Parts: sequence; C-alpha cells; structure tokens
Amino acid sequence: MPTGFFTHDLCHSYQQGPDSPESPERIDAIEDRMLAMGLSRVVTVLPSAPASLEDVLRAHDKSYVQELEQTSREAQRTGEKQISEDTFINELSFEAALKSAGAAIEAVRQVCAGTIRNAFACVRPPGHHAGRNFAHGFCLINSVACAALHALDVLGLKRVAIVDFDVHRADGTEDIIKGDERIALFSLYQETAFPFGLQPAQASNIINAPMPEGSDGTDVLRVVNDIWIPKLLSFKPELILVSAGFDAHRDEKQALFKLTEFDYSFMTIEVMRVARAVCGGRLVSILEGGYDIRSLARSAVAHITTLTRSA
Repeated sequence: MPTGFFTHDLCHSYQQGPDSPESPERIDAIEDRMLAMGLSRVVTVLPSAPASLEDVLRAHDKSYVQELEQTSREAQRTGEKQISEDTFINELSFEAALKSAGAAIEAVRQVCAGTIRNAFACVRPPGHHAGRNFAHGFCLINSVACAALHALDVLGLKRVAIVDFDVHRADGTEDIIKGDERIALFSLYQETAFPFGLQPAQASNIINAPMPEGSDGTDVLRVVNDIWIPKLLSFKPELILVSAGFDAHRDEKQALFKLTEFDYSFMTIEVMRVARAVCGGRLVSILEGGYDIRSLARSAVAHITTLTRSA
C-alpha cells in the first residue's frame, strides 16, 4: 500500500502575519524538494475536506472556535488582528486552520480504512500549541488532537498515541488530552524554548522529556529508545500520530538543538517499527514546526521518504 500525502490550497497562499517565519514558503520548499528527489511520484496525493465543526469541538471550546471564526470574518474589513506575540488572524486564518485539521482527519480515516499504509499531512498553520481555548505559537486549531479524537469517538479506536518531536513543547496538545487515558502523548523538546513560563500539564497520560540546549541526535534517540519505545509497546496504541516538527535541526534559528536529516529518518524508522509491532503500521504524520526553509525541506523529505519504505 502507498503512503498518502495530504495538503490543501491555502497552504500556499495563507499568510500568518508580517515577516512571520510561518510562511507559504515552508510548503513550497518541501514540495519542490519532493519533486526534485522524485518523491512526488512515490506518494499518493489524496484530497480532503475542511474539518467539520463537530470534529473541531471535540478538541476546542465552542466559545473559542466561535471567536476564531468571528475574528477571521471581521478581518475582511478591519484587517488582520494580533492575538498573541507571534500569532495573527486574517480573513483566511480560520479556513486554513479548518483545512489543515481536515487533512489530518482524512489521513487518519484513510489509514484506518486500510486504503493507504501511512500518511503525511503537509499542512499549515501548525496546531500543537493550540489549546482548548487559547492560540499562540502560530497555532489556531490543534490538528493532531482533532485527528486523535476523531479516531476514538468516530472510528471507534480504543487507544491512540501522539508522538511529538517538535523542538517546542506541545502545550496545546497537553491541554486538550490531559487526563484522557485513551491517548498517550510522548513529547521531547528543548526545556528553555517556547512556550515560556507555562508549566507542563501533570497527567499520567503525558510523557514529557524536556532536554537541554545543544541536545543532538544521540541524546534524542536515547529518549526514543529508552523511554518512548518501551512505553509505546506497553500502551499498545491502535494508531500512532506524529506531530512532526523539524525545528530541532542544527541549522534552525528558532531553537538550539542539533539534529540532522539522518536523525529524523532514524526516529521515523523507530516509530514505524513500533507501529508495525502494535497497530499494523497505522501511522499518520502531521507537519508542525520547522522555519529554516532549507533544513525544513531536507528534513521533511527524509521523513517522508522513510515513511514510503516497506517494512
């Protein structure tokens, strides 16, 4: 079975805000490198629809979603609005966030239906900093949380694991899934990076691994092998979701980790190995961070290439 590739039109046109590193060039760079490497002929590009309000409300408070929609609608006549130090809402923001969540959900549906082996959702805006009733870190709607809850509440799965290797802590995902024992969140991140001053959620279903500045592939892979894999095997998820941030790369200016393309590929191999062992290979990866355009493209393509390889 092939690897599915999901994206949407607004990835190439939606602007986050003035001079924001979360830009359309991120998706352009990934797709250009896929084309140059011949990867575009290997993945199967599949369509998706925007997430429904019902899907979004599993992860977010109704009042928060209504405020996002209203602010985005008003921006057509008043201009964009800044809602946090780094996050803006304009007339396309709400639609783009819905389409990104919808792509993640459709990827889960297709993987669980067995029509594709695994999938990569190449989408923006990212989502893992969006909580039940807050937005920051360029994130508005939490795509990975929406996808996990759709798998559980609609598709009938019993256990879903979320693996987050973005260099920044998944504070939004924590906020949404804390205490839901059907979901296990595994997150490694630079302990001194964004979000600043927000304490991690304390819940038995959240397995955080804060790491010091300068951590490299050896350090990260030690966490994956010594902590993540045993706990994943014990949890026995029926689906693994990956919040795939590539901003831990050594060329990235947003943080101070030292990963390389090889490290992302190796992490992917290890997570795929667990997926094959416990859930028939069911794995959906969703793009989160990564803002140095060149290292993002190389790292994402290394990750996607690994997903396309057979067991």
